[in-house]
Amino acid sequence: MSYKVGIVGLGNIAGIYGEVGEAAPYSHAGGLAACKTVHFAAGADHDPKALERFRAKWNSTYPDLHYYETFARMLDQERPDIIGVCVRGPDHFDVMMQAIAASPKAIFLEKPPTCSLEQMDVMVAAARKKNIPITVSYSRHWARHVMELEKLVKDGLIGQVRMVLGYVGGNVLSFASHTTDLICQFAGYCPTAVYARGSVPEEAPEGYLPEPQLDSMVIEFANGIRGVQVGCDTEYGGFYADVIGTEGMVRAGIYLPPFGCNRKYEPFDFSKLAKPFTQSVFAVAYDQIGGHLSGGPLPSCTNEDFMTVHEIGFAAIESILSDKRIELPNVNRTRKFFANG
Repeated sequence: MSYKVGIVGLGNIAGIYGEVGEAAPYSHAGGLAACKTVHFAAGADHDPKALERFRAKWNSTYPDLHYYETFARMLDQERPDIIGVCVRGPDHFDVMMQAIAASPKAIFLEKPPTCSLEQMDVMVAAARKKNIPITVSYSRHWARHVMELEKLVKDGLIGQVRMVLGYVGGNVLSFASHTTDLICQFAGYCPTAVYARGSVPEEAPEGYLPEPQLDSMVIEFANGIRGVQVGCDTEYGGFYADVIGTEGMVRAGIYLPPFGCNRKYEPFDFSKLAKPFTQSVFAVAYDQIGGHLSGGPLPSCTNEDFMTVHEIGFAAIESILSDKRIELPNVNRTRKFFANG
C-alpha cells in the first residue's frame, strides 16, 4: 500500500533545498521522489509566488501534483494519510491543531516543533486522543550510515557508552537541536538534567522572547551517560558526535564517513556500511512513517523521542537565562520563544 502525502508550506525545506535528480536531495519533495511506501499527492501554500516557484522546480518530477492556496481546502479535497508540516516555526502550533482535527494517519512536523512547551503539551494530547503519531524532522537522524553505526554501538561494538560529544551551535531549538537529537540517538532518550551556557539576542517579535544561541551544554542521562554539546564546528564540521565507550569510540555524522577504533586505536572496518550522501534522509523518514502505518515500529524522532529533545532544548534555554542546572521535566512551560527553524 502507498500512503498519500500532503504538504503544507512549500518553502525551502519542502522543496527548494536540494536539486532535482541529485542522489540525496535535502528536502521533502526530493526525498518523496525516492519513497517506496508513500507518494506525494498535494501541496498547499497561501503565497502564490511560493506555489509557482515550487511548481516550476518540481513539475517534471510530480506532473500530477495538486496545488492549493489554503491548507483547509487541501485537507477537504485530498484527505491525506500523512501531513507534512513545513510552515514557519511560530505557525506550527496553529497549523498542527488544524492538521490533527483532520484526523490523518500520521504527521511529519518540521523542527522546532513548538515555540513553548505548553504548546507541545496541548498538541501531543490532542494527537494522542486520535492515535496520531507525530514525527519531528530532526532530519540528520535518518542518515543511513549514522543509523547503522547506532545499531552497532547498541550491539556492543565499543562496549558500554560513557560519553557522547556532539558538535554544532546556533539557535537552541531551531538549529542546535539536530545535534541534541544525535546525542540522544547514541546516549538514550532518558535525560535528567541540563546545564548550558549561551547568548541571548536583544529583540524578538511582539509576544515572543528571543531564542538564545547555544555555546555549550552538558546533559545528564539516567543511564549514567554524559552528553556534552559543543556550540561550534571543528575541523570535521558540525552535526556529528564522538561516541566514547569502554572498548573504543565511533564518530557519527551525516556529512562524515563512518569512523571508529577499539581501545588499541585499531580502526574498525566500516567499508560495508552505507555511504554518506547516497540516500535522502527524507526518503528514509517518510518510508519509516509508511512502514509504521503498515504495522511496523514507530519511526525515529516520534512522540516521546521528539518531546525529550524539545524538553532538553527548553531546559538549555532556562539554564542559559538563569545560569543554573535545570532538572527535567521543565517546570516553566508557558514562555514562548521565537523559534523559526
